[in-house]
Amino acid sequence: MNNNDFRSFPSVIKWLILTIIFAFCGGNMIYAQNGLEINSILNGRFSTDPKVTETYLSGNNKFLKSHNLTVFATLKAPASTYRQTVEKAVLRDGTSAIGKQVRYKGGKLYFALFILKPVKSEGEKINRYLYYLNNAANDGTDIFLIYLEGRIGEQKVSELIRKMAQNSK
Repeated sequence: MNNNDFRSFPSVIKWLILTIIFAFCGGNMIYAQNGLEINSILNGRFSTDPKVTETYLSGNNKFLKSHNLTVFATLKAPASTYRQTVEKAVLRDGTSAIGKQVRYKGGKLYFALFILKPVKSEGEKINRYLYYLNNAANDGTDIFLIYLEGRIGEQKVSELIRKMAQNSK
């Protein structure tokens, strides 16, 4: 072996570790949005774009526990690039929602809060919510997508989203 082999060795290990972590997290994301169109959005698909911010929380997490959540996933992306793709997935998932709040502005989906059909996990009812905001319709530049899953109720979801919006200003 020459010196170049040793220098590349840590890179190989880093690549292997990152691949394993991504495979594990990716699998959890797929499970979280199982059967939903947004699964194709919240699975790291756009993570190579530096203008996109994705967040995914699951497991034993203080934030999740404090809000009765088991999964919290978000996407913030430039509307000019991603609006049509994200909006299409959101509206498809919204067709089977059991509760809806939807607002259009200028012919485009501006706001949506969908209460999705609950699922059972280990005998427990898990509520699922999908929130979408097209800030570009209000002279902003980004779209926001939030997926929440857990025992959290509709009122608490609205409060949490309102609180997040205030904190982002």
